[in-house]
Amino acid sequence: MPVIELDMLIAFVNPLDKLHQVAVKVFGKIVKGELRGFSAASSAYLEYELILRSRGYPEEDIRLEVEAFRRLRNLGEVPLTSSVLIEASRLREQFKLTYFDSLHAASALLHDGKIASIDAAYFKIPELEVIDPRTLC
Repeated sequence: MPVIELDMLIAFVNPLDKLHQVAVKVFGKIVKGELRGFSAASSAYLEYELILRSRGYPEEDIRLEVEAFRRLRNLGEVPLTSSVLIEASRLREQFKLTYFDSLHAASALLHDGKIASIDAAYFKIPELEVIDPRTLC
């Protein structure tokens, strides 16, 4: 099932995000087991951490935020491996993706070829199935 990237993580924790209600419903369905096989990309956690760090969050708060995602029942994790880094490099070169978009896309491609996101960048990659999270509610 699809890999979740940064936009859904941020939407879940930010009530002002336009996808907040969608993210709450999607993560709720994952936790209840109504949506199965979803995983977060480790690269999404890394990007999330860097955003918090850039905003001056203390280490303890950053750690607690990431731990809260890890505690979500039924949410797997796709590890950041050397294979992901190599595939991400190919994607950046071929499709001119940003660094983190390339990592998330590579994680999804090497996992099962599916990503849940509204980011238009992913539609450039023909072998990647993009699932709009709004269709999961």
